[in-house]
Amino acid sequence: MDLEDELRQAMADHVTELSAPGDLAAGAKRRHHRTVRRRAAFAVGAAGVIVAAGMIPAYNTIHPQTVGADGPEGRKQGQQTTRTLSTSPTPSTDAPSSSPGAGPKGSHPAGRPTRQSDDTRNPGLGTVKALLTYLPHGLTAKPCTTEHTGTKDTKTCRWSGSSGWIEVRLVHGKGLKSPSDLKLAPVVAKAFRVHGHQGLRADGPALPNQIMWIERQGLGVWVGVSPSLGGSMTRIAEGVNVT
Repeated sequence: MDLEDELRQAMADHVTELSAPGDLAAGAKRRHHRTVRRRAAFAVGAAGVIVAAGMIPAYNTIHPQTVGADGPEGRKQGQQTTRTLSTSPTPSTDAPSSSPGAGPKGSHPAGRPTRQSDDTRNPGLGTVKALLTYLPHGLTAKPCTTEHTGTKDTKTCRWSGSSGWIEVRLVHGKGLKSPSDLKLAPVVAKAFRVHGHQGLRADGPALPNQIMWIERQGLGVWVGVSPSLGGSMTRIAEGVNVT
């Protein structure tokens, strides 16, 4: 035997020692197939969970809840409602609104003023409007409010801006005959004639400049301005057009 044959024989013997058992390859294939099946089952389960989670918000959106129900199905009978978002802005007012009292039928506590943004308390007051024929530069109108106190309805309109503020109050009440009946005049108020009517006027750094008068029986007018507009007080009051 030459050297080449000896080398071939030695290599064959070495390979024989390193050869794996015959069932090793079959076992490896079985384990591989088992792993593939497990991965496929896990992927299917995960996809099912994702789909179910995505359907929950859609179900809640199209399924209205029952008012007063104990749960999604609702064990109590009530009115079904759906929620909608309002896109219209809500105007703000300078004065906060007061909530109705807890008395019978939502009645207001006696002697406590209440404010409303419209004139539902007294339909006749809705026809009374104050228009300023003279408005200083830089002032813009704010939403008017209506306040009910006792037998009086007071509609307040305000203009404000960089140069100061103006406030006009229209007081409607059966017992209004003279400016003092408005009960708005400070002690330092003096007699003053405006719009051809006898009125009262008060000026001072500690108080807003103000003029008040009775436009006609049952309707009084109060005009107040900031100290910065005190020099234009008379012109502003004379320019109030009450219709």
